[in-house]
Amino acid sequence: MKKIIIFALTLCLVFMLAACGTTKTTTSQGGKGEKKETGLLGEIQKAGVINIGIEGAYPPFNYFDESNKLVGFDVDIADEITKRMGVKPNYVPTPWDTIIGGLLTKKYDIILSSMSITEERKQKVDFTEPYYHTGAQLFIAEDNTAIKDPVADIKGELIGVCIGTTFEKKATELGAKVVTYKNDMLTFQDLSNKRIVGVITDKAVGARMIKEKGYPFKPVGDMLIQDAAGITLNKNEEALKAEINKHLKDMMEDGTYEEISKKWFGNDIR
Repeated sequence: MKKIIIFALTLCLVFMLAACGTTKTTTSQGGKGEKKETGLLGEIQKAGVINIGIEGAYPPFNYFDESNKLVGFDVDIADEITKRMGVKPNYVPTPWDTIIGGLLTKKYDIILSSMSITEERKQKVDFTEPYYHTGAQLFIAEDNTAIKDPVADIKGELIGVCIGTTFEKKATELGAKVVTYKNDMLTFQDLSNKRIVGVITDKAVGARMIKEKGYPFKPVGDMLIQDAAGITLNKNEEALKAEINKHLKDMMEDGTYEEISKKWFGNDIR
């Protein structure tokens, strides 16, 4: 009889241990069934901060205002995305010609700085879905009557562009004598001082610069390039990319994106 009782107790103990074992998990599920992300997204969520590479010299997209505060369309977009992610943004101002290198060496987690999506860049980095579309425009002095068609008339002319941009590549293709600069503020200063005869940059950037500084410049001809800008990530960060894409999509659907866009441009530039 004792053997039967001991055997029965042993069986009960085995079943109890087995039942307890089924509640133990090694998956990424939290105690309330919420998914705990791994990889870079998990690190960002744990720290409560996402580090963002940004140029800070590209008005009205991103720049420092008179009180040295970082502002612009890109900043408002980043602030909204990070708020929805439940983390705080830490902006890392970085010169444009080294900004991809900073991402590759993990000085920041993403770049949100009006970077055009190109096949060449996609060899090194990854992009979210586009968060706006724009185009490249040639700007010249108002009294310049020699240049009427950028495609036909800038061969051999001194044209200013920001280094490492799609604008630099386009000016080279058109046969211009390309002069490179760290940012567009410098290109427009040199155009004002007649050291160059034209600047190729984003259409909205040029228009804003002319309005704010009162430069006697004008756009000429059609847009030379139509670009889509994306948020830039290192390759193989699919969870982070999906998270950002989700919030971008939601912003575009609930009217938040349009509100930010109209604040800076007067229209929706998606």
